[in-house]
Amino acid sequence: MNAFHRCAALLGIALVAAQAQAVDFSFAPASGTLTQGNGNSYSGTVNGLTITATAWSNANKAGKFQTATLNVANDGLGVCTSVHCTTGMLDNSSGSSDMILFSFSSAVNLQSLGLQQVGSDSDLSVWAGTGSTFSPNNKKPTKLGTASLIDNSNAVAGFRTVGLAGFTGSYDWIAVAARIGQTNDFALLKSLTVNPVAQPVPEAATWMTMLAGLGLVGFAVSRRTHT
Repeated sequence: MNAFHRCAALLGIALVAAQAQAVDFSFAPASGTLTQGNGNSYSGTVNGLTITATAWSNANKAGKFQTATLNVANDGLGVCTSVHCTTGMLDNSSGSSDMILFSFSSAVNLQSLGLQQVGSDSDLSVWAGTGSTFSPNNKKPTKLGTASLIDNSNAVAGFRTVGLAGFTGSYDWIAVAARIGQTNDFALLKSLTVNPVAQPVPEAATWMTMLAGLGLVGFAVSRRTHT
């Protein structure tokens, strides 16, 4: 393969790499690394994208989120708090709400959330935003912004897929809580599917520079071939 063809091939590879492919993080069973104790975390990497999960609950008198214990069960991720851990799931049975915060190593577009509904309901409150240093610590739910409310109309326990098409931007984190202001919602989070944000397409001037460079290489190769 001559120099011109090598350059053309490298340009083609770069263009293909810029097209982001969906990444599916599975938490059942979890294949990443889990630390232990209150304020612990789970992290896993798929196709170069790293996700980190932490547990939170507003099970205190002020109603502000505090660190909790992330529970990794066979059917997915749940939450335990100092107030209750009878289920180890994401729930609001005690009048407070558990939440799991997922942070990404680079910006993503949100696709879908997979969960295991336990019992007759699994309504959710969901937030997403930007900022790699975001933390819900000591914040009331209203301070996280306006939540998207996910209503589940199926009263039979089982696997559910929650579409996240309503989140149309690019995000560094997503927070999923048992529905704020309700009770008796129970779920384990099984998977999360996202698309890494693709690298921006080069501007016209950049394309012209690359094409001019390829042309010069081709011209040089042609001259050398015919001398």
